[in-house]
Amino acid sequence: MPNEPRVIDAARQTRLTADYLLPHLADVEAFFLALRAQVDAELAPRQPVKLGKPYPLGQCLEITLAAQQLLKAVTPVQLPSAAASAGYAAHLAFRRAGGMLRQVWGDLRGEFFQNAFQLGSLYLDVSNDTVTPSKPKVEILPFAEARFVAVRDYEHFSQVARRYWKVEVYPNHILPELAPYCPLLCQYPDGRLIVAEISAYMASLTAAGRFQPSEQVLDRWTLPDAVFYQAQQALQGHPQLAADPASGRRQALQACRVQRRQFLQPMAQRGNRMMLAASAINQQLALASSTPAPQASQTAPLLQGVAQMNAREAITIDGQTYALASLSDEARQNLHNLQMCEQRAQELQRDLAITQTARNTYAQALKALLPQA
Repeated sequence: MPNEPRVIDAARQTRLTADYLLPHLADVEAFFLALRAQVDAELAPRQPVKLGKPYPLGQCLEITLAAQQLLKAVTPVQLPSAAASAGYAAHLAFRRAGGMLRQVWGDLRGEFFQNAFQLGSLYLDVSNDTVTPSKPKVEILPFAEARFVAVRDYEHFSQVARRYWKVEVYPNHILPELAPYCPLLCQYPDGRLIVAEISAYMASLTAAGRFQPSEQVLDRWTLPDAVFYQAQQALQGHPQLAADPASGRRQALQACRVQRRQFLQPMAQRGNRMMLAASAINQQLALASSTPAPQASQTAPLLQGVAQMNAREAITIDGQTYALASLSDEARQNLHNLQMCEQRAQELQRDLAITQTARNTYAQALKALLPQA
């Protein structure tokens, strides 16, 4: 699975870790602390607040991706101490010998979702303070001791989401065509709704399970009428809205069965389209929870240049939308940098109206998935 938290090629990576990293572990930690300091210098001014929380809270993905990019360009001259330079040399020797560095995502100790790295046979977290700011910025542990595990299914995802995000989790019986890939509807304490989960890992998990993980929660769980009608009001005007929770449940289960039978498109392509559609939905849900219903004249596109549809999964540049899961790490970081530059202007304009662009994006994504006549 993409970003799955496990040690790949464990025997070889354990040997390389023992040969190149463990004898210099304090220096390796000093190196990654120096790297994190450079990340902070760049990111903190660019995005000092995210979802109402001050940097670095909630920015584990941004910090992890930025560190991954800096690793490609950092030199000993940029490092502040002999220890950091020695750690750089140990890390470089490890990588040149075939040592592996992978970005991973999963359930950390049953408490929250986290982005980190598999470094050989080690767990490396360069954003260790993004939930509890008093913690050390960098944590390095044997991977087996980190208690960092893959999300098994949507019930597992929901358990962590309830604990970490403080949300109520319901089945997505409001958007049946989206439900096979995003079978959950999460409600935050302030009433805000999102569909979940629009990550590459969860989309791959769903596809690998032939949509049984989605069917399981869509079939067993119920969506309260009040939550259904809140979402329906926020999303009015979108295609494929269910008429009521009962019909939404039937249609969502049928959509899972249809997706299971249809393999005309590559699975990754379909997954990216659904994540893009979900990003548009979450944008509209967020707008509906924070602004009054707009007049007809207020439905122009929000941005003409760089526009953020979702901080994690999609971005629009000059009218073209890109799913971040389909891009290289370098492209994702470059787009993220552009995204942050226009964040202020974007936030002001987002308060003006619910965008017709989001509706059109969702409709196009669904149309691409439907069988042709």
